[in-house]
Amino acid sequence: MTTETTPGTGPAEIPTTGLRRYRTLFGTPGVLPMTLAALVARLPSGMIGLVLVIGFVQSTGSYTQAGIAAALFAVGVGVSGPLRGRAADRRGAAIVLVISGLGQGLALLALLVALTVRAPVAVPMAISFVIGVMLPPISPIMRTMWSRSLTDSGVRTAAFALESIVVDAVYIAGPSAVALLLVLGDARVALGVTAALTAGGCLALAAARAIRVSRPTGGDGPRDWRGPLRASGVRWMLPVGALATGGIIGVEVALLATADSLGHADAGGLLIAAFSVGSVFGGLAYGASRLRGTTAQHLGAFLLVLACGYAVAAAVTNLWLLAVLFAVTGVALAPMMTAQFTAMEEVAPEDSMTESFAWLNALGQGGGALAAAAAGGLASGGNPGGGFLVAAGMAVLAAVLTLAIRPSAPAPAPGTAA
Repeated sequence: MTTETTPGTGPAEIPTTGLRRYRTLFGTPGVLPMTLAALVARLPSGMIGLVLVIGFVQSTGSYTQAGIAAALFAVGVGVSGPLRGRAADRRGAAIVLVISGLGQGLALLALLVALTVRAPVAVPMAISFVIGVMLPPISPIMRTMWSRSLTDSGVRTAAFALESIVVDAVYIAGPSAVALLLVLGDARVALGVTAALTAGGCLALAAARAIRVSRPTGGDGPRDWRGPLRASGVRWMLPVGALATGGIIGVEVALLATADSLGHADAGGLLIAAFSVGSVFGGLAYGASRLRGTTAQHLGAFLLVLACGYAVAAAVTNLWLLAVLFAVTGVALAPMMTAQFTAMEEVAPEDSMTESFAWLNALGQGGGALAAAAAGGLASGGNPGGGFLVAAGMAVLAAVLTLAIRPSAPAPAPGTAA
């Protein structure tokens, strides 16, 4: 027998297994509309980077300026992520969604205007940074909602797996949507639609009942300025996230560089899509499975599988074989991401859950920047597949670090007895 997963129920007697987890998840009142709203709000994440680059190129003709704008956007995302997560924990998810959704929507429209009137380059550059700063923290908020509202551990695993699958889907659908909008118009049309999706999706998500009734967890007592970083488990998870997630970005750069070196630059996106397709299937399977061992052990195992796939890729020079290899290797990708965030859930303080997930995202961005720089440098030096070995090394090191992760009771809230 299993218990329902409606918020407020007691702990499940026996965790659900198999596809029943997904049926139970989507059968929970309010889950489906909340998931759809989150999908709409998240779609711009797969569009903004491409729209920024194309918008600058069409307006200025400079790929250099486009690259700087994309970098400023990424910096804005990285430096503000933990702050947005902390605000959601202390002020409530709904208000953060409304402010960030409307703020980023307006910033995108401001960029549209600046590029249209050909404002001095410093203006659209500054706006690109603001767009990153205002990125709505959809994934941290959704993972926190699942953690707090789903009492069945099996259904919660399925929900975390769904999050990883949706991220893959967004980065497949987002660029496709941009391509369609460019056929119908130009970068200005794409910017306008992206702004509308951001604002509309965030407002719809903020209106979801589970979001509206959620309350800040920080309390009115004294707060430790370190937030979730006061917990040793969280501190261990951050380098794991930087290496594990960062390596994926290095792989994507290496795939694009390899395709280009083989005379098929247009096939790079298809190779990345094959990686994502494998990830979707792996995520669905992991969410429906009940494996032996701890979450940290699962994470380490999936990282080693990915490392093996990356290492083999460095020796493959046939695009078809590379696509097959990454479709197979990708089966471990979403499970790795799911296990990574589940492991963070197990060690994060309850009053700083959203900020913990936001820190994991931010460190992943930082690791990705380093991996991309290394992969790009190797490609420029005549080794397009070098990024695969960089990513393999990062995955192995992350797997070693998982040995130190131990699920424990969350760190006590500031002002309470240890």
